[in-house]
This record gives sequence, C-alpha cells and structure tokens, in this order.
Amino acid sequence: MRAEWLDYTQRLARTPALFYSGNRKIMRPERLTLTDTTFDLRMEDVGFTRNKQSQLRRNYLHEEARAAAVTLWDARLAKQKYGSVGFHCYKHYVKGKAEGVVDLTPTSKRASVMGPCIQAVNLTLEERRGGGRVTHVDLFYRTTELFKKFPADLVFLEELLTPFNLEPAPLESVTCHFANVTCHPMYFAGLLPLMDDPLENLMALEPLDPYFHKWVVKWTARYLCEEYAHGIAKFAQALRVKADVLERLDPYTLELLQLYLREHHPGYTRTRFAHDGDGNGEGNEEEGPDEEDDDEAGELEG
Repeated sequence: MRAEWLDYTQRLARTPALFYSGNRKIMRPERLTLTDTTFDLRMEDVGFTRNKQSQLRRNYLHEEARAAAVTLWDARLAKQKYGSVGFHCYKHYVKGKAEGVVDLTPTSKRASVMGPCIQAVNLTLEERRGGGRVTHVDLFYRTTELFKKFPADLVFLEELLTPFNLEPAPLESVTCHFANVTCHPMYFAGLLPLMDDPLENLMALEPLDPYFHKWVVKWTARYLCEEYAHGIAKFAQALRVKADVLERLDPYTLELLQLYLREHHPGYTRTRFAHDGDGNGEGNEEEGPDEEDDDEAGELEG
C-alpha cells in the first residue's frame, strides 16, 4: 500500500495542474485503486505522532453508522451472495466543536467549515466465477491533501475496518474516489525520505510542471537550508514538517538536496507573515500575490 501511494504522489506531482489555488496544485476528479492491501504505512512515515490517530478517530469514526454496517455485513456474509454495505464519516461538521452541536461558526480561522474530507466507506462482497469471495473497499472523498493528510487516512482505514469480518472474503482492493485532490508544495519535502532517489524525483518536476517545481524548491529550501528558514520562523505547522524531514533524511542525501536547492532557488519576492490571531503562533507565510492562506494546511495537526 505504501509503495502504491508513493507512486501515485509522484505521478500527480509531475502532472500539470487542472488549476492552481495560490501555490496549491488542484486535480479533479481523481481515482486511486490500491491492490496491495497490506497496511504497511505508519503515521511516522509522514511525520505524524500517535495523536493523529486519535484526531482522525474523533473527527471521522461515527460508531453508530459503522455498527449498523457491521451488522449488515455479517448478514451479507451469511447469505454468501454479492452485495455491499456502507457507513458515513460525518462525526463532525465543523472541527473543534462539541460532538452533536451543529454550529457553522469555526473556533478559529484554521478550522474547516466544509464538512469531513472522508465522506463515506463502502464494502462490496464479490463472488468469484471460479469460486470464493473477496472484499473491495471504496472511500469517497470531498477533498484531500495528497502528500501528508491522505496517507494518514490510509493508516486510519485499518482501524475503520477492524470490526468487519474479512476472513471469509479477504480484502482485495481499496479504491479512493476524490472529488478534489490538493498537492501542496509545503508537504512535498515529507516524501523525500521515503524515495529511493529523492534528488532525481525533485529534478523530474521542473520540465513537467515548472510552476509547481518552483514552489516545491522554495518550500523545501525553508526546511533544509537555514538561510531560507526565516520565512517559517512563526509557522508552527511548517516547523513540525522541518523537524520531521531533517530527522528522517540521511546526511549524504541532505547535502545533495541542499546543493540542488541553493542552485535552483528562484529568489525572494515580497514576503509577509500572516498570524492566525489565536495566540498559538500558527499562520502562513505569503510570498507576493501567488500564495494565499491555506485551510487544508492548517488542519493537519501532528
């Protein structure tokens, strides 16, 4: 599962955007089918701690909806015939509010007011012509950030599926249907420690999507080259990304990347820091007119 997700990130990173929102590449609609159903991703692989699992559970696991689906699934297995069951993930409408309270006033400007990213989970029981049965899982998304947020969802999926009896019908595929996908250059650096040749992957972006390459270089330089780090000095989310990437990169690869970033850095534009006003020191750096405040980035808590 990890390798297939990583391949997909590189394919979309190299694909010209449908459009850009600030420096965020937006692709839509998209679909990813994972045929390696080994849950070999870990939160640590993408710079999250165990707190992320608790956050996802709090925001997306609707116990009553899943329990109803488990009952229906057991009945479907007993019949041994094709069918599907599903459950929704609307544990919240607005992040940060008390459970069961529908209030569209966010607790801060970083809180989502657009509903859950994961909308629903569907399990399908397939009967094979040659005998036997398998399970296919479909996840339906309003949106996701591909490089950092989505892989955490794949880790969490294993917990979502825990109560379902998959022994009579082993899991064969996971298909993710995305209405919208964000490729955020501030999170591309988190992929570098997972790549066999991170420098080659970084270089491959330039001829295929020069605009995205420029922003990946700028963001990655903020993490790996101290002379560019001032732009994230008060941006807590970016500082967490920086610490994670530096911890996971080996010294030789780090040195190669630093040489490339310094050679290809596009230079500075007008810079200002936008504080979110809630006293926690988070915000977003804006460089000229190209970059705007990013709710999706702010929602990714480590």
